Order: sequence, then C-alpha cells, then structure tokens
Amino acid sequence: MRIISNILLWLAVISTGFAVSTERFELVYSGIAPSGKLHTDHTGNVYFVDDHRIIKLETASGNTFEYGSLSAGTISSADVSNPFQILVFYRDFNRIMFLNNKLAPLRGEIDMSDLGIDKAILAASSGQGGFWVFSDRDNRIVYFDQQLQRSHQSMIISSLADSGNQPVYLTESRNRLYLHVPLEGIMVFDRFASYLKTIPYAGPSRFRVVDGQIIYFYKGDLLNLNFEAGKISKIYMPPDVQADYADIQPERMYILSEGRIYSYRVRQ
Repeated sequence: MRIISNILLWLAVISTGFAVSTERFELVYSGIAPSGKLHTDHTGNVYFVDDHRIIKLETASGNTFEYGSLSAGTISSADVSNPFQILVFYRDFNRIMFLNNKLAPLRGEIDMSDLGIDKAILAASSGQGGFWVFSDRDNRIVYFDQQLQRSHQSMIISSLADSGNQPVYLTESRNRLYLHVPLEGIMVFDRFASYLKTIPYAGPSRFRVVDGQIIYFYKGDLLNLNFEAGKISKIYMPPDVQADYADIQPERMYILSEGRIYSYRVRQ
C-alpha cells in the first residue's frame, strides 16, 4: 500500500505545472540500453526484451542478469510486476516460463497446449499466484492457479466488443484485470474474471495501472489517465533528454533515449 501511496503522491505533484522544477530530477544512472523494449519494477530494476533474451539491470548496483532460450523462440512479452516471479511469454510456441529475481527458471516451461489452450495470444501474472491468458480459440480470458488448474474464465469477449478487434494487451493490478481491445477501450474484470466496465482509451497497446491511474507513454509524452475522473494529465520529465520511451515507479523515472537508459530520482 505504501508503494501505491508514494506513486499517487508523486503523480499529484509532478502532473501540476506550477509544482515542477528541473531540480526535482537527479540523474542516478546512465548506461547503454540493450533493447528498445523496456520494462520496470517497483524495486528499481529495469528489464530489456531483445528477441529471445530478457536482460535485467539493477540500476543501484549496475549488475545485470540475462535469460535466453533459442529453442523457445522469440519472447512476445514479459510481465515483471512481481520481480520474484517474472512471467515470460512465447506466443509463437504457446509457452510460458517463470523466472526468479536472478532470471533463473523457477520451473520448467509451461506448454499451454497441455492445459487445453491451443493458442494463447496474451499472458499476464496474477497477484493470486497463478497467471492469466487470453485464448484466441475460446475468445475469453482464462486463469490458471499455481497448480496449473483452470479455475476462472471470462465470458466470450466478442459478446462485449462490437469492433471484432483482437485484444493486444493484458495486465493485472490490485485484483483487477485490464484487457486492451483497440477501438473499444480497456475492459476491466474482477479477480474471478467477471466483467465490470470498459474504460475509454485511445493510447498505445501497453500501459501500467496504479490505483485508478493509467500510466502510458505516447508521442513523446508520459501521460496519466485518471479513469475515475476521466482526466488526462502530462507527467513532466527532465528537459535535457529527448525520450523514446519513459516510465515511472516510486520516486523514480526511467527514460530511454537514443540507445541509452537514464534513471532519475524524483524529489517530492
């Protein structure tokens, strides 16, 4: 709860123009970025996905860890919301791998075909200990627990969406599941996969959810959508760097620019 409170306090400060000054940003790390696909966690780590590899950078120490499997194919996505149980999804091979905080396998690869999912197109970690997948054949979200038992599933998504577009992103935050369907918005489900509502959204495929706030990078800006109030505000970034991508965590901002990664401490 403290992590979430810190982020919300920071957003309240840096989203208001009169409260921001360049002195709020202190550069604490700068280095070469192995990839343009960037993820961050709340403990100060940065992750890069590069074809078949995932690379973890500890910005506090500069230490790196790497995991890759040529036989598993290209990494489609990674969910680092739990840094001790990182989910790596191989869409082409319909498989999932879980890694620990040193990027070592926690268990063998999970073949979704063995669980009755012929074609998973999205996957996400769950705070309940298992994971979610979106099944293309079933056209629904399915939850598997830690014993790989299928325990929850949503209604057929096409019954909720008129566009017929295929979902492009899936993530969980605080017992809520968020499914991005282009031209429809972000569909919200509870922890039992029961549909709750759809949030209007026209941003990029990937985003992060922080207690009623959707954080996303779009056309050079880091934005905050308060979906309860229906208000979008800009999160100010250091003026001395042109961002190709940016993200925030408690008291930290991460910027990818021209092949380098920058980590800033943000003072409240």
